[in-house]
Order: sequence, then C-alpha cells, then structure tokens
Amino acid sequence: MDSLRRLLDATSRCLVRYENLVGGRPLLAAISGGADSTALAYVLERLRAEDRLTGPLAFCHVDHGVRADSAENVEHVRALAERLEVPFHLRRLESLGDRPSEDRMRQARYAAISDIARAIGAGAVVTGHHADDNLETVLFRLLRGTGPRGLAGIPEARWLCGEASRCLLVRPFLKVRRNTLRGLLARVGIPVYQDSTNADVSYTRNRLRMETIPRLQKELGVGLDVALMTVATTARAATEILDAQARRVLAERSIRRSSHCLHLDLRGVGKDDLTFVGEALRIAHADLHARGEAPLQRWIERALVLLDKPDGTRLCGRGGLLVERTRKGLLLVDPDRLGAPPVGDGALLQWDLGRQRFGATEWHVQAIEHPLPPLSPSPSEAGPFRALIDPRNAPLPWRIRARRPGDRIQPLGARAEQELRRFLLARHVPRFDRDRLPLLVDANDRILWVPGADIAEPARLMLNTRRCVEVRVTTA
Repeated sequence: MDSLRRLLDATSRCLVRYENLVGGRPLLAAISGGADSTALAYVLERLRAEDRLTGPLAFCHVDHGVRADSAENVEHVRALAERLEVPFHLRRLESLGDRPSEDRMRQARYAAISDIARAIGAGAVVTGHHADDNLETVLFRLLRGTGPRGLAGIPEARWLCGEASRCLLVRPFLKVRRNTLRGLLARVGIPVYQDSTNADVSYTRNRLRMETIPRLQKELGVGLDVALMTVATTARAATEILDAQARRVLAERSIRRSSHCLHLDLRGVGKDDLTFVGEALRIAHADLHARGEAPLQRWIERALVLLDKPDGTRLCGRGGLLVERTRKGLLLVDPDRLGAPPVGDGALLQWDLGRQRFGATEWHVQAIEHPLPPLSPSPSEAGPFRALIDPRNAPLPWRIRARRPGDRIQPLGARAEQELRRFLLARHVPRFDRDRLPLLVDANDRILWVPGADIAEPARLMLNTRRCVEVRVTTA
C-alpha cells in the first residue's frame, strides 16, 4: 500500500498549501460516485482519521436530473457517505432541459456546489480531477484554439466563491493518473457507480476520451502524454509571467479601486504593454463580477480598442459590467451593485463626525475643521478627492447632493459661472461618475466643490484664511 501512503501524503501537502486561505473551515468534497471522486472520498476520509485535514469534512452531490438512473446514483453516493461516516449534502437541479450541453451542466453544477459551500461555510471545495483530465483538457482546448492560459490546463486551485463567503476550489489529484486511482479502489474494495452518460460519444469530451486520445496514443505512444504535459508546463510558466505583469499594472495604475469599481490610468501605455493590460482587465473583471466570471477573450479585445476611442465611449460586458473610456484610461464598473445617490436636496454634511456615506453609492464624504490650513499633504500629494475650503464665503449648512439639470458653477479663477455640464466635460470627469459624484453645496445651493475635478472660486483659500474645512471623498 505504498502507493496509498504516497497519495495520502501528496493530498495532505496540497491541502496544507492553502490552509491559510481555508482558515480551518469545513472541506466540501464534490462526489459524483465515479472512480475519481470515490477515490477522493476514500483518501479524504483516511486523512480525517489521521487528523491531517485542515478542517471538518463533508460530501456533496449534484443531481442534474437528466438521466433515468440519477436517483440510483444519488443513493449510491449517499450510501458511500454513510459508510465513511461523512455528512452528506444533495442538490437537485431543475429546468436544464432534456439534453443540456456539457458547458451548461458544468456551470449549473458549480453554481449548486457554490450554494452548498456557502450554506455550510466551507473554506474549500475539493474535486477529483486528475492528470488524465488535465491532459484531455489541454488537448481539447488546443483543438478548439486557445491562448497560453487555456493551454496551461486545469489550475490546482482557484476561487470558487467570492465576496464575503470566499471559498477555494482545490484539485489535489492533478499529478495522479487515472489508473492509479482505479487500482487503489480495486485494492480497498470500494464500489464505483458507472455513469451511463460517460459512454455517450455524442458528448465532445467523451468522444475525445474514448476515441481521439486512444487513437493518438496508439500512433504516438507515450509521446502524446509527454508532448501535452510539455505544452501545459510551458504555457503555465508563460501564464504566471503574464499574471505577474498584469497585477503590476493593477498595482501601479489603479487610480480608484473598490469592490465594484476600478479606474486604470493607461496614459503612456505602449503597444507592447497591451497584452499585460488585457490580462489586468481579465483579472479585474473576475474580481468585480457578481459571480466572479472571467470575460471572453473577445470582450478583452473590444475593451482594449476603447483606448483608441473618444472619452465616454462604452462597452458592456457579461453580467452587466461596463467599461468606459476616460481621459486617463479605462473605468470598469458594475452598475448593478453600485447604489443610487440621494435624491432631491441630498444630505447635510456633518463636520468632525467621521465618514458619511453618500446615499447608497460607493462614495463616502468626511469633513474636518482646522484652525489653520494644514501644510501636509500638499495638493499634489493629496490628489483630486481632497479639498481645503474657506467657509467665510460659503454660508452654512453645507450639503452633499447629486447634480441636477440647470446646475452652474463658478470655476476656480473664473469671474463668471458656467454650466456644470460643460465644466464636467472640460475637466474630463468620467461619464459614469457625473450623475453620482457627491457635489458639495452651501446654504444658497452654490456648488463649492466637484470631487475629482476642482473647487469653485467662492471656496478658495485666501492669503488671510485661518479657519478652514478639509473635505475628503473616498470609495468603499
């Protein structure tokens, strides 16, 4: 049983690598009842018995409801869970149709697993994907046409659930061959459920597994596996470089970044950097998307084309995500998750009482009174979302509100007012922000400050200014 001990040790090491992300929360194993997931169930139960798991163990099964024997499959997995004395969770899917596509079933399956993971507070979902699955995936993507990320194969770990209930998807068997897992089950005598659809060659992946790969292996021998593994290894190395450079772009060029919004300053970016910018957009899309979905390559290409378009040009993405061309670069937002500003006269701005949220938006406003204008930070260091205002020419109370039709402003240094609409255009305020920015107005409803743009002439500091108010606008 040396092979079992090696498999136990390798699985344990894989799970320990992500222990800091899982945080002792339950491990949820996705069990279909086939050989691969059954081997996973047995290995995890052995690790639990040896007290080597990073958290409590639970099994889950998703019944797609498209096979006549699905109920029998469910009972098989339930019996396996009872035999191993592991808690079992079942989710039945509906409305998939008589013959749903492989991709649709996969998406529905992972959505159901994510729901179960959130319900039990799981820190990680563990699946039985193995080395042969990885080779099949690389060949499948190669035949369909893909880039380095697709050729890199199946990642060992990725985020399955985002936001507050972050959950990791981990695949500890990716370096284990299928025959090894089946040999293990034969030795320990655990029954396996035979899924009838696995022999249906009308499904592309089954046809690839049962016809194409055996034929290629017969002609090429072990050279096929070596070639595919070489492609995957090289592509993964290239992907890691691409990912590192993309995260550098996000770190160095993010003007504004929150859970629902990202503004990238892409001025001076050359053609040689566009590949990294595109990868940065892919990462940002997955971070901002409500379900953590990555964008299509076509969407990334269209987003990069915006850099050659006028300010205000927009592109809508999957799940309602929006990209806008700004003077400085690209603004990526999820409008559905960014709440609305207050209506009408807005809200009173309270001084020295901490941050105040602007309606249901991502904006927060804070006002601090100073006996003398602070010398630090300087205006250039503080940025356009911090202003120092002389209150002598701005009667109280002050309010924060959204713009309204007919609004006017007297720009800094100007003698006359102008339309706020023209002012925002001239200052290149992003189109998406114009109706959402918290405008600061005085008791006479005069605009004192447009965050991200400039203060108005009545609000400017004078040489004899002593008492002043510092106003900061930040995002959640």
